[in-house]
Amino acid sequence: MEADIFENVKEKQNEDIESFLGEKRKLIQPTSLKDPQLKNLKEALVDWINSTLKPEHIVVQSLEEDLFDGLVLHHLLMRLAGVHLSVDEIALTSAAQIRKLEVILGHMNQHLGLEEDQTKWSVQLIHNKDLLATVHLLVAMVRRFQPELELPPNVEVEVVVVEVSKMGLSRNT
Repeated sequence: MEADIFENVKEKQNEDIESFLGEKRKLIQPTSLKDPQLKNLKEALVDWINSTLKPEHIVVQSLEEDLFDGLVLHHLLMRLAGVHLSVDEIALTSAAQIRKLEVILGHMNQHLGLEEDQTKWSVQLIHNKDLLATVHLLVAMVRRFQPELELPPNVEVEVVVVEVSKMGLSRNT
């Protein structure tokens, strides 16, 4: 009886691992996260968002935690580009957040003059709280909608690409 229980767990683990096979992720090196240049850029972007959305009483504290569901990006798009989208104000489920982000990023990319294959961000990356993708998106927005805003110049971030394969994790810098 107990052997059957463990067999099901093993099968479930194999299914979970197989769902990640071939997946590649770019991760910021921990040393880069401590870099003063990156910290200054993140602070400048948070300040820009907060000053832009102050009339709507929206306050952002963390780029990763506060932008993944689409609410802040939705309000930025409305305020900066005058675009009013027929999406739910607050998306509670992950599926609803992803649908909302698809609509918002589609319109955002149009206003930025970019095709999806030209961007360094995607719905999945933003929803997965990918800091690198979020920063790329926000910098592109600042350059398009508020080019006079000074951002820290020449910020370099060291990334590691991690890939899941049948052999395990492989890492490239």
